[in-house]
Amino acid sequence: MREILSTTRLLLREITPADLPVLHRIYSDRVCMQFYPAPKTYPETQAWFQELAFDSYAKNGFGLWAVIRRDTGDLIGDCGITLQTTPAGLEPEVGYHLWREFWHQGLATEAARACVRFGIESLRMPRVVSITSPENRPSQKVAERVHQRREVFTKVNRATGQEVLRYLYIADAEA
Repeated sequence: MREILSTTRLLLREITPADLPVLHRIYSDRVCMQFYPAPKTYPETQAWFQELAFDSYAKNGFGLWAVIRRDTGDLIGDCGITLQTTPAGLEPEVGYHLWREFWHQGLATEAARACVRFGIESLRMPRVVSITSPENRPSQKVAERVHQRREVFTKVNRATGQEVLRYLYIADAEA
């Protein structure tokens, strides 16, 4: 497993298949996944990380990474850069999921800020975004701290086929 980033309190490294049972605890939890259509089954969690971690590492050189507490070595969630569709096309998006015991401690902000900086400075991305639903105020608070501005757009929800409103938070390289 390859270390990607280090912050004051966190280490971000590539996810391994051995991490999936711990990460599934987050993805199968109704509270953690309240802003998603539904919690994920274990096969759905495996498919999620196959696409957004393992395949993305091979294809893009980045993806979702394991978030590890430096003081304990515990895996507490994931944060990283994946490619997502926005009104501007396919763009690098920072996403984050932490086990709820670690909410409200600034850890998601710390990890997301490091990922935005890594995308812009190390990967030379012209901009990095985060996408949230209007209902997901906790994710919006993180995105507001790490991005420079917000736009509003609509997209088609893959699960329902309905058009939904989304917030697009943007950090530009030249700012």
